[in-house]
Amino acid sequence: MLDEVSILKTKLHQLINKYKHISFLETDPICFPKRYNDPLDIEIVSLISCLFAYGNVKNIQNFLNPIFQSMGESPFEFLRNRKTSFSNFFKNTKGYRFQTKEDLVVFFNTLQRILGEKNKSSPVFESFFLDPNGNFDQSTSIQNFQKLFETELLTTAKTKVLSYGLQFLIGKWKSKSPKKRISLFLRWMVRKHYPDFGLYHKIKPNEIPYPMDVHIQKLIKILGIHHKKQIQLDDAYELTEFFKKVNSADPLLYDFYLTRVGIINRCKGRFEEKICNACELNEVCLVVPRGIEPRLQG
Repeated sequence: MLDEVSILKTKLHQLINKYKHISFLETDPICFPKRYNDPLDIEIVSLISCLFAYGNVKNIQNFLNPIFQSMGESPFEFLRNRKTSFSNFFKNTKGYRFQTKEDLVVFFNTLQRILGEKNKSSPVFESFFLDPNGNFDQSTSIQNFQKLFETELLTTAKTKVLSYGLQFLIGKWKSKSPKKRISLFLRWMVRKHYPDFGLYHKIKPNEIPYPMDVHIQKLIKILGIHHKKQIQLDDAYELTEFFKKVNSADPLLYDFYLTRVGIINRCKGRFEEKICNACELNEVCLVVPRGIEPRLQG
């Protein structure tokens, strides 16, 4: 097992060497907060970008680019401005996939109210994830963030039940889903090394769940790491535990680079000669025909 982990680590670092370049940031929603220098702008743009990071990259960019451009040099200050009318801001918008125009107005009005009530200091949302003792608890912290945000949205909407679009946006806090978009936001905020920002200091990189997007879910199967069909939050934490064997302090180091295998390499999760032969992971991938047994489990 130790030899297999060592081999995997070598291949992963080959992947890092390939994709650790600013040009590849445009293939990821992290390209949006990378445009800003102020931590307050980075945090709020990161939150918006991660919550709307579902669908293909092109659709996400087509939706978010005009919004951030309209917010000017400081989205944080734009959102704190009580004079901004989001009913007018989104009047020519049809919405985004599951979110209607009305959902967008409620969501951005909620951000406006939260930021207006906060002191102008960074970070804004880290406390949403911490327990009363100021710690990150794997069993409750993400759910607490969702619960608090749900309460804020209900206050804005002046209703007792969230619309489907708003519920989808933040997720159901009672569900056992992997909560991948919030996990992605945590990765950006907690990790202190490229390509992330390290704005949160009370949460450690080895405490947070792996962002289980479709690319990661596919890759952990073909690498023999995980074989469950239904992925839940517990599985995301288990994947963090697995990668602690590769890098104990920074297990989420590999997330950005692994997702490039799906986004850029167009990994199909099955053997495709042209794709697989050019992939840095082909020596440790189960779909490449070699007549070997599954490995890397345990």
